[in-house]
Amino acid sequence: MTNERYLVASYFVGVTLAVGLGTIVYLFLRHPFGSLADSVSRKRRSSTLKRLFPLGLLFPALLGFVSVSYQSCTRHTYEEIVQNRSYLVEKNQQQISSVLLHILFAVLFWDVIVFLILKYGRKGRNESHLPTVDD
Repeated sequence: MTNERYLVASYFVGVTLAVGLGTIVYLFLRHPFGSLADSVSRKRRSSTLKRLFPLGLLFPALLGFVSVSYQSCTRHTYEEIVQNRSYLVEKNQQQISSVLLHILFAVLFWDVIVFLILKYGRKGRNESHLPTVDD
């Protein structure tokens, strides 16, 4: 396999891996997140959060993949980039690392959203169900 074909094949494998990892994380977390959103938030807010959740994991995964640039201080043209297979492998490793890091940040972002839901969603519910003096 030539370096040019390796570059094209590894790029498609990398995109597939990024989408696959984002999807796996989404599938693993969707039921707990959905249950939490349903139990704490209003119906409309819960529906919106559940619709945004997959995008909030897949988009960062793809963003992490495309954030790695093949150009560097020493390699500026396509021909210079394709010359060295070890450079292409190094960039593929950087892409995978970047995808995983962006997914980690996305999960941390959703953790903050869950924290806010728990803090403010329950606060509003608990205040409305407080016993009164007449009870």
